[in-house]
Amino acid sequence: MTEAFSAKFIRVIDANRTVKDELAAAIQMQSTRRRISVTDLINPRKAFFSRTHPEVPPSADRAQAMLAGTGFHNEFERAVSTEEFAEQLVEYEGIVGKIDIYEDLPVELKTTRSLRPGLESIYPQYLDQLGAYAVMTGRMGGHLLLYGRGEFGRPPELRAFQVEFTDLPGLGTEMLRRRDLLRHALETADPTGLPRCAWLGRCEYQELCGCETAPEIGPLVGASSVSIHPDERLETLFAGRLQMGNEQLSGFRFYHLAFPRKAAFGLLDDGEDATPTTRDRLGQLDRRGFFRALDDVLYRGMPGAFTSVPVRVGKLADRVRLCRGVPTILKSSKARDFIERKRLPAERPWNVDTLAFQCALIGTETGRLVLYYEAIPENKFMVYDVMFSDLPAVRAELERRLHLLESGAPPAELPACPAWMAKNCPYRDRCGCGDAA
Repeated sequence: MTEAFSAKFIRVIDANRTVKDELAAAIQMQSTRRRISVTDLINPRKAFFSRTHPEVPPSADRAQAMLAGTGFHNEFERAVSTEEFAEQLVEYEGIVGKIDIYEDLPVELKTTRSLRPGLESIYPQYLDQLGAYAVMTGRMGGHLLLYGRGEFGRPPELRAFQVEFTDLPGLGTEMLRRRDLLRHALETADPTGLPRCAWLGRCEYQELCGCETAPEIGPLVGASSVSIHPDERLETLFAGRLQMGNEQLSGFRFYHLAFPRKAAFGLLDDGEDATPTTRDRLGQLDRRGFFRALDDVLYRGMPGAFTSVPVRVGKLADRVRLCRGVPTILKSSKARDFIERKRLPAERPWNVDTLAFQCALIGTETGRLVLYYEAIPENKFMVYDVMFSDLPAVRAELERRLHLLESGAPPAELPACPAWMAKNCPYRDRCGCGDAA
């Protein structure tokens, strides 16, 4: 395993517990909703306890799942729709909802770790939410988009369904009944009349809620009042919009300096082999969306801690994130154990090199790598403070790589990418990175 170029310039790596605890606290902060929403009607008992017990945070795994879903929603909506139609607020009899995309018919997007075959992939609560939006908009149906995340070796997948509802008056009546039940429970501080929710046994409020003895909750949408059909036309439409939104930014980023050989092949390639597929684009949106959502939570949870400064050298134009003045990069890992700090330059060389380059440009010897461990329950964060020496030498390597990229040098003259990248790299048959690394 090849160590980071910058390993020879590392003085010390410390584990920063103070910042780690701040980040963990920030991600668990919750905001209390005031108005009754469509989501509240799906599981009104859980909605009651989320409002009356804000001191109970969601589990770290649950918070991660919510961030992943929220982030992908936001990125997907930006890619396939416009501000005019994305995240549309609708109101109905004191109930509010946000439709993911609303042009002619409501479009509801759901994310899951894996998609089951056919209509088995559609859970009742998906239909309940879309049905509620149909009532609120006066439409007889809508579209359901299901995104299966690319995890555990499975590729990401997008499916579309056309949904028609045949009993909107009955659905509306049940919505109002649940609204009134939740209102009464909140006014009296008594959840006794609220039905059991679908999260029985998997909820952060299970020590408080008493779901075991609560009446069972039925679906808003009965099986006999809905028809569902796969919608290949919609899948094709959104796949095309995803490709249209795959714009390439000009100039270089820190990413190109961390993986310079791949960047060099990208400059030489005629573009045909490197054009991302729809699955590639879905994966990109998923990863980018998760980090943007995580960023947003941390920004709100640590007010004033984060700033961003632009940097430019030649054709390199990027930004450096500062956390209280320290260059900070936030990344995730699927590792099931924390990486020992002494192993960091070997296990995550691309992150360490990126941090070194940022420190060299900012002119500070200490940088911070925040790793979010997706597979580790509860204790998600590890914060590594890395102190570098000889920043001029680090900057010289940055400028050397940048010059080679700008001049169109043969890829073989640039440092190899990590061996793990070769498996999914479009240039794996000619780059030699797997052997070199």
